[in-house]
Amino acid sequence: MRLTKEMRWMLPAGVAVLLSVLYFGILMPVRSSGDQSLFERGLDSPLRLWLNGYLGVFFNLRFLGNSMWLLFPMLFLGLLNWRSLKAWRQGLLLFLFVAIVVIGAMGGFNYRYSFTLVPVLLMLLVAVLNERMELEGLAIRARDRVFLGLALAAVVNLAMAVTHRRMVAAKDPARKAAPMAALTDPRRLDSTPKDLDGWLTELGVGPGDTVLVNNLPIYFYTTDRVGVYYWCGSDTYYGPSGERSWLRTRTDDEAAIFMRDSLQSRFIFGDENLNRYDPRYQSFLNTHCTLLATDPKGHTLHRLADTFGR
Repeated sequence: MRLTKEMRWMLPAGVAVLLSVLYFGILMPVRSSGDQSLFERGLDSPLRLWLNGYLGVFFNLRFLGNSMWLLFPMLFLGLLNWRSLKAWRQGLLLFLFVAIVVIGAMGGFNYRYSFTLVPVLLMLLVAVLNERMELEGLAIRARDRVFLGLALAAVVNLAMAVTHRRMVAAKDPARKAAPMAALTDPRRLDSTPKDLDGWLTELGVGPGDTVLVNNLPIYFYTTDRVGVYYWCGSDTYYGPSGERSWLRTRTDDEAAIFMRDSLQSRFIFGDENLNRYDPRYQSFLNTHCTLLATDPKGHTLHRLADTFGR
């Protein structure tokens, strides 16, 4: 059977759905087998590092949809036909090429950097497709049906992304205890502890005690207490001398002594989900600290075991 022009232009929507099936059905696992941080970012294998990281602008289907891949051949063909492009198109192509290279090389670890280009890329995608279809003589109604096909493919991709997210949550022991109603409760968007200062005081943290804070800026917004900002995902704390590593350059015993004597801290304020981003950090909490409490929103407070006689 010979394909009509409209049917040929419908093929990208079919390819987009096929990519979603392969991406969520085969490429993306639902259980971490190593680094939790890399797993949740979809960067825990060389292939996923390239697709979701370096080339995430085009192929990170979880967050950027399943139509961005069409821009990959478009931009490539634009570079090949550089001399025939108008000046404004050359400028736009050059901007996008530089932005994609910079974001891919420097921001592959976080999809939000790639997401900043989505509005521009979507407008470019629609404009180029519409122009090409018009040159081939497709009527406006036929073009509308092509774009409708791409929109429906995006809906399919979104449904698969949501399903994959739920499957990941179902395989996560830390999240199994939370009922689905709690996971979809809009109040989860408010991550602020009800009374963080009072909670800390109740648990024995004095006004002058320094607290090691694992990637929770809310601590500094809601209290006037002294804190050392730390992120276990990169094992980086911020002190008077700038960024420094805490755990990776020390044994657990040395890290406990350093925290007590150099950081002048014996308390760690964290979050159940964030605490799992580094197995070494989680192990340190389990072996060298005592869990004092967990609040209803999952915030945790640990104390170094047997320090200062308390």
